[in-house]
Amino acid sequence: MIFSCEKQTLSEAVSTVMKAASNKSTMPILEGILLASDGDSIILKASNLELGIECKIPADIKEDGAIVTGDVRIFSEVIRKLPSGTVNITVQDNFSTTVQNGKSVYNVLGMNPEEFPDLPEVLEDSGITLSAEVLKKMIRQTVFAAAIKNERPQLTGVFFEIEPCALHMVALDGFRMAIHNEPLSENPDEEPYSFIVPARTLLELSKILPDDDTPVFITASTKHVKFAFNDIKVVSRLLSGEYFQYRQIIPTDFKIQTTLSVSDLLTCVERADPIVSTDVYKNPVIMTLSGDTLAVDCVTAVGKAHDVIEIPDCGSEIRIGFNQRYLCDALSACDCEEIILELNGSRNPCIIRPKEGDEFLFMVLPVRISE
Repeated sequence: MIFSCEKQTLSEAVSTVMKAASNKSTMPILEGILLASDGDSIILKASNLELGIECKIPADIKEDGAIVTGDVRIFSEVIRKLPSGTVNITVQDNFSTTVQNGKSVYNVLGMNPEEFPDLPEVLEDSGITLSAEVLKKMIRQTVFAAAIKNERPQLTGVFFEIEPCALHMVALDGFRMAIHNEPLSENPDEEPYSFIVPARTLLELSKILPDDDTPVFITASTKHVKFAFNDIKVVSRLLSGEYFQYRQIIPTDFKIQTTLSVSDLLTCVERADPIVSTDVYKNPVIMTLSGDTLAVDCVTAVGKAHDVIEIPDCGSEIRIGFNQRYLCDALSACDCEEIILELNGSRNPCIIRPKEGDEFLFMVLPVRISE
């Protein structure tokens, strides 16, 4: 195979697909990326058998063929360090590869492309379309609440629930929950359906999604999901099993409902960082709502923190403890100036909603504290 293309275009494509390559694998070929000619383009692919990414870039093809690079991190550095301009790549029959740009020349070893696994096929007969900026926002407002490890693997993913007029994305780990609701202008599938996408897939996807209104087409089969935009495809296996009946755990009646400034409350909770950071899981922050004030306190072996903000008169008093990190994660994900904070008691979950609309809902379970 012999081809040439722009260095910057190739470097960006390699950086995109390498997010799906394995760091260490019993199959060394998964540590590289596939480069294959396709008409007047080069297709780049990487896969770790759970996540696969494909990218297509224009190129001047002088001789068709394919190659799998060695360790993609080395190949990426080789391309990145080349000067600007046109990169010429020549692959020999033994898969030895020459990468040249001007007077800069590298020789690297490659592998047989026939051993590289194909990405799973996901039919595009039906699906939904979101803008890239909306999808990135939905990921940011949910993925933080997915479990890292759990006896129920489904909770390590994000639940996609698609209805004729709306998409709901949900994540929960047993201590908190995040929901984003997005209206759909059109959905060709009349019957609701759902699937669970691994959180890692969505984290990697969010890194390569553009910050604009580029349309992203989402399609799912029984075992895989595909996100397609521009000349990029991200294919991931789905998590199997039934997801938690999340609607059943959302409270509907509250003792206290008060409107707060997101920045005021977040800043107040974050000020406890120096005190609580010794062990955020053992040192809760205690929030006390009384009349027209909300106080945040934390007491640990290294000291004490106390802060107060003014709120509308809540007409009642509640003292409740939280994991500070969980509370900060939820508040940081609020894309609005004001929220509604809803509470029932020291042993009941806290609900955070936007003051206007129902775009998101965050729920944080309290930590037991001494009365």
